[in-house]
Amino acid sequence: MPPDADPGASPLLRKLRLKFIAVNMGLAALVLTSSFATVCYVSYRGDTDEIYRTLIQTAERAAVQPQLVPNHGPLSPEGDPGLGNNADPGRTLESQRTIGGADREEDAAEAAENEESFAPPEIGGPHGRRDAALPVAVYYDENGTVAHIADQSSASVSMDVLAEAIATLRHTEDPYGYLPECGLLYAKHAMGPGLVVAFADAAEANAWQSLAWALAGVGLGALALLLALNVLFSRWALGPVQRAWSQQQQFIADASHELKTPLTVILANNAILRQRGDETIASQGQWIESTQMEAERMQALVTDMLDLARPAPAGTQRDTVDAIDFSRLVEGEALTFESVAFEKDIAWETAVAENIAVRGDTRRLQRLVAALLDNACKYTDPGGRVTVRLGAAEHAAVLTVNNTGTPIDAADLPHLFDRFYRADKARTRAAETPNSSGSAEAASLATPSTPGGYGLGLAIAQDIARAHKGILTAASTPATGTTFTLKLPLA
Repeated sequence: MPPDADPGASPLLRKLRLKFIAVNMGLAALVLTSSFATVCYVSYRGDTDEIYRTLIQTAERAAVQPQLVPNHGPLSPEGDPGLGNNADPGRTLESQRTIGGADREEDAAEAAENEESFAPPEIGGPHGRRDAALPVAVYYDENGTVAHIADQSSASVSMDVLAEAIATLRHTEDPYGYLPECGLLYAKHAMGPGLVVAFADAAEANAWQSLAWALAGVGLGALALLLALNVLFSRWALGPVQRAWSQQQQFIADASHELKTPLTVILANNAILRQRGDETIASQGQWIESTQMEAERMQALVTDMLDLARPAPAGTQRDTVDAIDFSRLVEGEALTFESVAFEKDIAWETAVAENIAVRGDTRRLQRLVAALLDNACKYTDPGGRVTVRLGAAEHAAVLTVNNTGTPIDAADLPHLFDRFYRADKARTRAAETPNSSGSAEAASLATPSTPGGYGLGLAIAQDIARAHKGILTAASTPATGTTFTLKLPLA
């Protein structure tokens, strides 16, 4: 599947994923190309340097052979025009001088026999060679007369290529190099009035081309594999971004929806007040009170959203704050909600161990405990029971808040700490919007029967617990009811 085919990704994330893959693939291609080019160049230079060393050694070895240095007369035999200035430029003459010793006639006959049986391969030109051994052709050039030194050669050069090569070498001072027109690598060595020149086919240094093709195939395969891995890796790496983006969009949608409800009620109440402007303020008290209630709800919602949006204060770092008496904090919050439980006919039980201390921000920890107690009171039916216990176990303060009543569905448990999530769908706000006729009275009258809360209390509690390096979990069964457990490191 192509990286932009994910239907769940937003256009922005798809573009980000494509850029991620493009950058990775571009860098990988650059690294592979640079590495393979370096390998090929090193291979080419190594082969070329080896050929040059072989040619130089061959030319030097040929130059020190005493029989090659003429002590009288030209190298070409009498009556043979050789490759002089006026001779055929493609003709190659073999030296017919005897090679050392007293019996020159016997040596000459043996040399002639060897020359008849020797058939060296030709090098140079467009054909090239790629044999395992290095064929070398050695020639002696003196004033336009060229002699093939057969006993030092394992190859020969075609006459037309040789004529062009010799003509070029007469105008260069380099002891070795490359003749691109002839396809030859050469090394020359001065010997008396002439030169000994050793030739090798330039194709012998082209092993890098086969290596380049092999590396190109390997590189393409590696890039294809890397592309597949990048597609998978981009999905994995950008998964948290996708989830954060989705959560942000959901958060904005939920917050807008929740803010729309009190605003609708406030506008409806104001419309009623304008319609009944001739009545006394006392007679309009219910509309004013409803407006005040909705405004307070909006203020609480905005405060909760700010608590979730802002980073944890520096005071929540355990190493930078003093210890606080968590036992006293829990007792204080339990005492506050005991009156709420009494009004709802809920049995309230507390068991708080003394002298349990933790490190953290007192205000935020109060908010955490209050959120748990408020949630327990809110979802306990009249005649039910709420139990608050605080103790210490395994170097941690353990706070449990249990309430009886209808258990939370197992499918809802993993989402209890999500923002704007309410497990009890029956307790969702009844006054979402006024009816289609725009009845302000209906919207306003529905508000007092609606339980408070926007599904942010437990999300804030979880956020505070994590900021204090704590763990907040929930469990619910028909037998034991719903239990929230908070564990915080002891001071």
